[in-house]
Amino acid sequence: MAGLFVSRALLSITLILWASYAIWQLIKINSQFYKSPLFIWSSAPIFLWILGAWQNSLSGDSLNYLLTLTAYPATVCIVESISMEVIEKKMIRIWLIATVIGVSYPVIWYLFHFTASNNAYGSGKSLPTLMDSDYVRFSIFLCSSFLFLLNYPIFKKSITRILAAVSFLLILFLSVRTGWVLAISILICYCLFAIKKSKSGKLIFPGMILFASMLVLSYLIVPTIHQKIAYSIWDWQQFQPGKYDPNYSDGTRRAINLSAWNSINNHSNINAGWSGISKVLQESFTRNFENQKTEYGWPFNQWLFWWMGSGWWGMLLFTGWLFYPLFVNLKKIDAGLICWTIAIALSCIVESTLNYQFGVFLHIWPIAFMWKKATSKSGSS
Repeated sequence: MAGLFVSRALLSITLILWASYAIWQLIKINSQFYKSPLFIWSSAPIFLWILGAWQNSLSGDSLNYLLTLTAYPATVCIVESISMEVIEKKMIRIWLIATVIGVSYPVIWYLFHFTASNNAYGSGKSLPTLMDSDYVRFSIFLCSSFLFLLNYPIFKKSITRILAAVSFLLILFLSVRTGWVLAISILICYCLFAIKKSKSGKLIFPGMILFASMLVLSYLIVPTIHQKIAYSIWDWQQFQPGKYDPNYSDGTRRAINLSAWNSINNHSNINAGWSGISKVLQESFTRNFENQKTEYGWPFNQWLFWWMGSGWWGMLLFTGWLFYPLFVNLKKIDAGLICWTIAIALSCIVESTLNYQFGVFLHIWPIAFMWKKATSKSGSS
């Protein structure tokens, strides 16, 4: 968790060391962890990676992406070596403590730079964070903590509800739209599970009214929310086909994704390989936007990335892999597992979340925890 905030290198080194120790422990007790559905699922990206690696003779970009994807099976080995009791009583509490530390930095910054921070939101910027100022991945981190509070009984029920409410409000306050979408989707999904479990459909309409009222009130009271929405509307209106201004956040995303889509439609550029995506994207971008260039090397959409890199078949296999956790243990499915899979998928629509070390880290740890919880519950019942 320290590596998550301090250094990506520290994050990698500690993961390698811990995974090596976990594998040794699993072998020592003759565990057949490699046969578990969780480990098989986590190893699948390594094989899917080949679909976009063979085109460029294992170039640097391809190898970097492979290293990023190895975090999936490495993390699962660690989680497989830990008991569910330790996960609930210690590891998730450490995760939540790290959340408090992480969120304190932008909140304190905001209090000491109130006017400047609000003005920054009005121009499309966000508060600084400890994750190399990666505020998008930081918002995903906060959403994972919000889900843990909803899904794990590690505190008294009253305390958990208060902490979950505070967590949700902090996500709204930090005003990262990816975080908003994930937090709202988690809340709605989890509430639907709770209502289904209690078989009390009468709570749906009052709950929707209360939720909508809270969002409207937050918009009227919290300056960062108001500024972010106002800027987003203005930014979206500035986009003009054939013109590109890198100063516009949404305009940049639309331009990059449009260029990626056009390159896919130009069938000769499908299946370019992981290292070939940047070149193909630049060429398409230059054709679409008056010979301009862009600093970005891949689209802001995970499916476009996989389609460009490995072809439509690779994109379909990636989609099946991403959503597979929804179908684990169908009879006694863990609500959190479904919520987090849907949330990450939503983030992948507007971000290449799983191309980043932080993104993969934040995807696999909650999935591994909750998958293990779902199968442990099934095994004990």
